[in-house]
Amino acid sequence: MAGNELNELRGRNARLRQAAQAAVRRTGYMLDDAGAMLLLADRSGVILDATGDSRIRARGEENHLHPGGRWDEAAIGTNAIGTALHLAKPATISGVEHFCEAIQRWSCAAAPISDPRTGRVLGLINISSPSTDTLRRGAAFSVSLALQIEEALRSIGLQEHQRLVDHLLSRGVGRGDEVMLLNRHGQQVWSSLRDAGPDARGSGGPVLPDPAPELDGDVGQLAERMRAALPDAGVDIVSDGKDPIGLIVTLARVGRRRPASDAPDLAAIAGTGAAMAGICAEAQRIVEAGVALLLKGPTGCGKETLARALHADGPLSDLPLEALDCSLLDDLALRGGAATDAVLRLTERGGTLILDEPAETPAAVQPLLVQSLTQLARGAEGRVQVISLSSVPLSERLGEGRLRPDLYFRLSGAVVHLPGLAERREDLPALVAHLAAHCPERRHGGALRFTPAAMLRLQAHDWPGNLRELRNMVERLSATSFSRLIDVADLPPAIAQGRRAGREPTLRDRERAEILDALAECGGNMTGTARRLGISRSTLYLKLEQYGVPRGRR
Repeated sequence: MAGNELNELRGRNARLRQAAQAAVRRTGYMLDDAGAMLLLADRSGVILDATGDSRIRARGEENHLHPGGRWDEAAIGTNAIGTALHLAKPATISGVEHFCEAIQRWSCAAAPISDPRTGRVLGLINISSPSTDTLRRGAAFSVSLALQIEEALRSIGLQEHQRLVDHLLSRGVGRGDEVMLLNRHGQQVWSSLRDAGPDARGSGGPVLPDPAPELDGDVGQLAERMRAALPDAGVDIVSDGKDPIGLIVTLARVGRRRPASDAPDLAAIAGTGAAMAGICAEAQRIVEAGVALLLKGPTGCGKETLARALHADGPLSDLPLEALDCSLLDDLALRGGAATDAVLRLTERGGTLILDEPAETPAAVQPLLVQSLTQLARGAEGRVQVISLSSVPLSERLGEGRLRPDLYFRLSGAVVHLPGLAERREDLPALVAHLAAHCPERRHGGALRFTPAAMLRLQAHDWPGNLRELRNMVERLSATSFSRLIDVADLPPAIAQGRRAGREPTLRDRERAEILDALAECGGNMTGTARRLGISRSTLYLKLEQYGVPRGRR
């Protein structure tokens, strides 16, 4: 095989060579002056790389046992490389067992290397020597090396998996789109499509092509297949900066209502803790009474989720639900644009209007918003429930002169405060279980489970992003975990280390981390933890309360 052709073949097998690099390098040192050589071949039996005893390699070149040599059975008859590839299992061939007389003085042991994700044979590892004594050791050695390389391939796959998820999270997902994230083999990494089966978009939707392991990870060919099968979809190739590693497929959601099964469950929200049960009950009574409701709480604490659940579980569940981001409102939107369309739809039948961050409504637009709300209240054919979501106290903005009094009093009929996660650490186990059970990415098996040590770290974290931060973490872990059991090492560094990322640990950080480690090692047993730390139980209780860590329950 010519040099250019060999280089092209090596390029197509870059992942295999990358995974084998460390094992081949170590083995080369071991086999130096040992009377044997190591060969790495691709799935067609062409040798990609060779290492080992230089004298044996020189002798091997006389019989095409060198990079570029082809050893499939069709080309050269029975031999270890061709037989192992044909049977897809380890093979040893020695002496006259070789079909070709010229290589009957060689003893060879080969073991195939399979892709952990698809099960397809990618190539093999081969130990060759003129000595039959080397063959007995080489058979086990070749299998061990193949397993090492498969484990390296698994690690590379996990790294690509993580980069795909990170890319999707950094890009964001449009609310009006259905999105699929696929790896290089066309296998689903994450999807917003909830329906199962070959027609993943449900009745009447386009049929999605099956995964494509036969493309051998060629993302370009995979993209073409997706574009042919889904001509109306957006197909974007994701690269790790050098090589393509997967696809993002975007399917526009046209004229499709959100399935009722997708609606937030008010009972499930209430079931995450006693505090939320009381909040849900109070908010539900307000909505049933038809009073304008203001949900106030820090960013990411679940205000919109609760608002949608109140609509889905309330008296207006069969009527439209419209949501407006007040920070984006302008004169055009309220004079015939998107906001006007939303108001008209509610005017025709009634329903629920969610106003996100009304305090961020531009000052020049606030009179128009008040006018639209007044017209809606007077002209709607049915009842209209207004639910406002705010991360800042509207009364403060009123006092600062940044919010009109008539808009403030129209929206603040009743105020319900939603606490951040730092205020409800006891609810973390139930919240995590709920999010894991409803996570879109569960193709690896059941929902995630967290070890007691990992759960303690979650409960000690401050959660500045609240539920949004927690949901992102659970979705990322669900997309990347194969064991489905999450330990401390699997958590994001800022959580696992027990301190905020981006600053040096303080004495308080180190003490809290030491207490958490001891508590985890003792399985939550307070007596054992206090004994390990050399303090009294009462001191341990005071420290846990000081650091906001709930006491573990055995």
